[in-house]
Amino acid sequence: MSELLLTPEQQAIVAAPLGHYVVRAVAGSGKTTTLAYRIKALLDRGLDARRILVLMFNKSAQLDFQAKLNHIITQGTTPPEVRTFHAMGFRLYRRFIELGALPPYQGNILSEREIQFHLLQLVGHTLSGEQQVEFKRYKKEYLDVAARFIDQSKGQLDDPKSFFNDSGLDQKFSFLPQLFKRFEDWRLSHRRISYADMLHTPVMAMRANPELQKHVENKMDVVLVDEYQDTNDIQHALLSIITGSRAQVTIVGDPDQTIYEFRGAKPKYMVSGFAEEHPDCERLSLSTSFRYGHQVALLANQLIAHSPYHDHTLCVPSEQNPHTHVELLEAHNELKQITNTLAAERSDIATSSILVRYWSQTAAIELGLLKANIPYTILGYRGIFGSDEMLALRAILELASGVMNTLSNQERERRFLQIARFPHVSINERQIASIMHLLAEHDSRWGNHLISLIPEQLSRYQKLKLERLARALSAAENNTQPPEKLFERYILETNLYEELKSSGLSKEASEEQVRTVKSLIGFMVGSQERTAEQLLNTLSELELKTENAQQAEGVLVTSVHRAKGLEWDRVILPGLSESNVFARGSRKELSEQDIASERRLLYVAMTRARKHLSLLCPAPAENDTLRFIREMQTENTLSVAKAIEQESSELKLKQTASKLLSDYATRFGLVIEQPATSSHANAGTSSHPAWTMQHVMHRLLGKGMVIKEEAETFTVEFEDKERRVFSKRYADQVFETA
Repeated sequence: MSELLLTPEQQAIVAAPLGHYVVRAVAGSGKTTTLAYRIKALLDRGLDARRILVLMFNKSAQLDFQAKLNHIITQGTTPPEVRTFHAMGFRLYRRFIELGALPPYQGNILSEREIQFHLLQLVGHTLSGEQQVEFKRYKKEYLDVAARFIDQSKGQLDDPKSFFNDSGLDQKFSFLPQLFKRFEDWRLSHRRISYADMLHTPVMAMRANPELQKHVENKMDVVLVDEYQDTNDIQHALLSIITGSRAQVTIVGDPDQTIYEFRGAKPKYMVSGFAEEHPDCERLSLSTSFRYGHQVALLANQLIAHSPYHDHTLCVPSEQNPHTHVELLEAHNELKQITNTLAAERSDIATSSILVRYWSQTAAIELGLLKANIPYTILGYRGIFGSDEMLALRAILELASGVMNTLSNQERERRFLQIARFPHVSINERQIASIMHLLAEHDSRWGNHLISLIPEQLSRYQKLKLERLARALSAAENNTQPPEKLFERYILETNLYEELKSSGLSKEASEEQVRTVKSLIGFMVGSQERTAEQLLNTLSELELKTENAQQAEGVLVTSVHRAKGLEWDRVILPGLSESNVFARGSRKELSEQDIASERRLLYVAMTRARKHLSLLCPAPAENDTLRFIREMQTENTLSVAKAIEQESSELKLKQTASKLLSDYATRFGLVIEQPATSSHANAGTSSHPAWTMQHVMHRLLGKGMVIKEEAETFTVEFEDKERRVFSKRYADQVFETA
């Protein structure tokens, strides 16, 4: 994009005089290009490149922006240095060592693996005896949580104990602040630093010693920061110190794309915090997207209008953008819809993506792609054939098919160990290994043999778990029933799903495992093989295909979180149902924050598409349609978008259009004829229950807003500010859509 082709909004930012600016940039709006031209304009005005600081959030963004800047600026002009926050912090760290304000560090920067190793050495001094039993069972998961807690704590200004209290972590992890202290004592005594310390240590040193700030503040004339919605406490504090009373700061980002709050991102700094510190700042917008057409733009506008971070700026597509075709597919069979869609567009498969909310969704998707001979790449996930869930289910099939008694003792032992953790039999790993080693020496009737191997010293509960496993083994051995019946029996005998939920390290991890198992079993049962042997053969054939199937030119399968900042010609979004998106909502309360977070994730996912966007939803009759589909008023919205694409001047709608739709239509010269009368179906006749609505109408109490949802009830705040709790069971009798 040349400077001559910049939009008026972009030109305004490029030409703006020195000052403080907050720039909200919609997805695909060319914000980095605009920033680069802004810097070029500042250099052309005579500003010293050494007094301009550009901060990016990761190395990839920094390298891309530096290359773009080098290409744009006038030949012979020295560009300013582009740094990441961590690189900036590390430079300060070394400067403070030279000043004697910080002790020197030694060795390489601590890797994640090293951190976990040292945490492993320290955790025994921190946990109680009961906690250590669980730690030994879930060692990797515990270390992952501990390492993440320490890393995230160093993005906060709060002390670790306060951070833990606000983190939402289970009380079983209440030892983490103490472990944090022990780790820091070890780290400081050995003069080691981590990646997080590069930024955290110098910032905290400056906050503790204002004299140090004099070495940092008021050195820059201009500071520009990208992706500011992802800023945490420490990054914001560093920017405030650098700014001092001299620097003029431009922050750029999109609070509607905040999806990293779980990592410590605080969009409040972009929404209001920066303006509170700089009341003279001016707010500017980049509202034109160069990525997608009217259908995606209008759906995204409708969706994100409900976000608490949204400022009601309309996102519009550039006239040069291709039309983006959006299809809502009633997914009676999601795998079939996905594979049919991709098979029909094989020429575009390398520019296509499937974006999932949970990694458990990839289980059946990967198998479906293999079965349909569609090449793929999975980004950020190991693949289903290496998963514990697949290994355990295949071991059960080997029991049923008779394959188990053909294996060597060593191979059989590995299978039994896998089954004994599926669900876990609640004894320590050494005992499990000992029992399964002895069990593997037999070549049949393993259920009976397991009963005889149960140690007397175990608790009654542990014995019951092993007895249950023994019954499950007996039921599965040489079972000639179809796989559906085989798995039904195994689930019943082991109480599989409830045991997995209760025995996992965290509720979310347990629920993710249950979803993975259900997804795998759903695929296996739907594959139509009538015996365990046939199903095993099919799985083996699919596994052999994985090497050839995982190709760079295949469809990319990844999570919505990993898709941030990327784009594809075709995007497929499976699982758009209430029960899937809010799977974590099986907890008692589904908060407004939970709903807002999922809404932003869907917004990010949808706005990755350039030419085609497929939304896979359940049929209305299933009464499981995602509430956000309703928020987008999809039928009205797509009708308006298509009319604009066709350059129509008038459009008659069956349902009343929202103000946003009307404003968007007016902007593009489309006159909407609203229905003569507007009536709202009550929740009893609508496919959208009242508690999934944002606004509702009570037949006696009037208008209200749903502010909380729980398992059996929901809470509504009415216009008089009174809050009342209603039963979901009787909602259709008293509520209409507002």
